[in-house]
Amino acid sequence: MTTGFAGPSSGTGSSGRMRILVLNQYFHPDRSATSRLLTELCEDLSQHHEVYVVTGRPSYDPEYPILSSGLVSQERHKRVNVARVWSTSFDRSEGMAARLANYATYLPASLIGAMRVARPDVVVAMTDPPVVAVAAAAVSAVRRIPFVYVNQDVFPEVGVVLGRIRSSSLVRLLDTLNRSLRRRAHRVIAIGRDMERRLAELDGPRSRVVVIDNWADGSVVRPLEGPSVLRAEQGWDDRFVVMHSGNVGLSQSLGSLVEAADRLRRETDVVFAIVGEGAAKAALQTDVRRMGLRNVEFLPTQPYETLSDSLGAADVHVVGLRRGLAGYIVPSKVYGILAAARPYVAAVEAGAEPALVAEEHGCGIRVEPDDPDALAEGILRMRSSDLEEMGRNGRKAFEERFDRPRATGGYRRILEDIFARSVALRGQRP
Repeated sequence: MTTGFAGPSSGTGSSGRMRILVLNQYFHPDRSATSRLLTELCEDLSQHHEVYVVTGRPSYDPEYPILSSGLVSQERHKRVNVARVWSTSFDRSEGMAARLANYATYLPASLIGAMRVARPDVVVAMTDPPVVAVAAAAVSAVRRIPFVYVNQDVFPEVGVVLGRIRSSSLVRLLDTLNRSLRRRAHRVIAIGRDMERRLAELDGPRSRVVVIDNWADGSVVRPLEGPSVLRAEQGWDDRFVVMHSGNVGLSQSLGSLVEAADRLRRETDVVFAIVGEGAAKAALQTDVRRMGLRNVEFLPTQPYETLSDSLGAADVHVVGLRRGLAGYIVPSKVYGILAAARPYVAAVEAGAEPALVAEEHGCGIRVEPDDPDALAEGILRMRSSDLEEMGRNGRKAFEERFDRPRATGGYRRILEDIFARSVALRGQRP
């Protein structure tokens, strides 16, 4: 049994090279949005610092299986050191009980895995599962190192809005716990301006909250230079394609998208494409069959390497978010759409990050969420708009604000600043 991933010779010193420890259940080859973002972040950070990720066994629609054994197994992903800890690995489609089992078994194992890493200089926690920051805060206290809390979503508020958490006592417990974790963190990262406002409402104004937007990789997702292969394969060349691409979950209000398709069933040139997997997909397919809709098509998750082609197959994308979730969730799919130079309809509340981006950069429009009539009208409005100009505006905004190197560079600067302050503080101690 190993006692650590790094020996004394790899410790930090005057060179400023850090040892960064990151905790999150999902990492490559899992195909969740947070897995992809974390993988890219760690790859970029590892170009400058030592990076150690404590993650679970692949269980989120993984690209390929990984064989692991024991409580903690070790591997490398490019320059990133990966510790995979034992946990149940039920598929998320098996329901909330399966997901909770994955969370409950990962959390204590992650603490064991984290303590096997030679002393880090900073520990970073994301929010998959929502309370993984408990393990990070414990490592921070025991090792006396700074703790950074990256809020990809805000709990328990998301669970309450979605109706997944109904126990008032559990809500109070999770609320108290997460407020405490944010107070303990040396930095709290919000992934949108709307999330920053939500955290200020929950915790009061705090100088330690920093906004770093999520991103896409502009070297992978680019505007198409020719026709889309997927569009031709699906027979969409003479259709107006409205696409949802990404997680087919409960938060995106995709029932409204299906009902909008029902409103537009007589617009024979319009086709709706729902691309991806998720907890809501089976119910949506049942609804489409029950309603007799011939203008809705379901496709599986497309490979990330061909995302330019699949995103570029759409004339317009839909970014939906259930009412009440603005700022608790910030849809990261926006940045891939911008990278692909496609416009979008943001079916979100006013002030939500996708709406702000669309308004500021002229790359889309906003309609009210959970409103099929408004969404159908917005789609027709987009059909008669200059979509190419909107797409160009979106790509320009992406290159200026949302490309991968800009975002991951922001994380690196924050972590390096925290590390420098920590070294300076240690130097002042008697």
